[in-house]
Amino acid sequence: MALIWSSSFLAIKLGVKDIPPFTLVAIRMIISTLIIVSILRIKSLKLPRDMRSWVIMIIIGLSGSIIPFVLISYGEIYVESGLAALLMGITPIITVLFAPMVHEDETLTLKALFGVFIGILGLLVLITPSALTQIGAHFLGQLAILLAALLYAFSTLFVRKYARLPVLVISAGSMISGTVLIVILALIIDNPFAMAMPSNKSMLAVIYLGIFPTAIATLIYFYLISRVGAARISMINFVVPVVGVILGALFLDEKFSLNVFIALLMIVVAVYLVAKKPKKRFQNTSDK
Repeated sequence: MALIWSSSFLAIKLGVKDIPPFTLVAIRMIISTLIIVSILRIKSLKLPRDMRSWVIMIIIGLSGSIIPFVLISYGEIYVESGLAALLMGITPIITVLFAPMVHEDETLTLKALFGVFIGILGLLVLITPSALTQIGAHFLGQLAILLAALLYAFSTLFVRKYARLPVLVISAGSMISGTVLIVILALIIDNPFAMAMPSNKSMLAVIYLGIFPTAIATLIYFYLISRVGAARISMINFVVPVVGVILGALFLDEKFSLNVFIALLMIVVAVYLVAKKPKKRFQNTSDK
């Protein structure tokens, strides 16, 4: 999951060079929806017909896909990928802090709080001082990414509490509802049919976004959240910046410095502290 989400930052950066944010999101959503709906049909599953289920899926589609996708795509026009990763680090912090208030089976322990603190330090170690000096350079771009991070936190908590349908059904319903809206907005705002033909690199980036960070990642996300909990799955957002830097070093010849290795160790410790469930005390039932 971290590997797929990490690669999306690079793909978005390549895509928005030639494709406006609304159109980029519309294309990736269309591709993703076609894939997920096709799988739904192969599995002979049907979408629900009751209003409550569709309201839930529409909220998930908006808060977990459409609005964050547009905000991040807009933000990455102006914001460096490293700083964008740091700003997205607020997602696990918000989720871990609020999860116990929303879900009875999620607890906020001192160990988990310490893990969040270590994760924040790891992100700060990862992002070089040169990236931090950009804070305030483009307020609206940074604000867009921060809002996307908050929406991801809300979506994670919402899905954990209200999504009770099968993974494929929730994925398909949220994708369909989100795609209809974003296509309409893209046609009105960007007028994509009047645009120049994007470069092959940008088109390949959008196709990749539709297949992997949107379709496949959505299926994995809904599969995991009911099994590991909102707080634990949100810790992926601590891992994303590190994996993103590693991918940059492997495919873009970017420098893999000592601070990346140190940050990786710190974030692994942070994820372990938050994700590890407390041991249950042994109860001797022989006397009962």
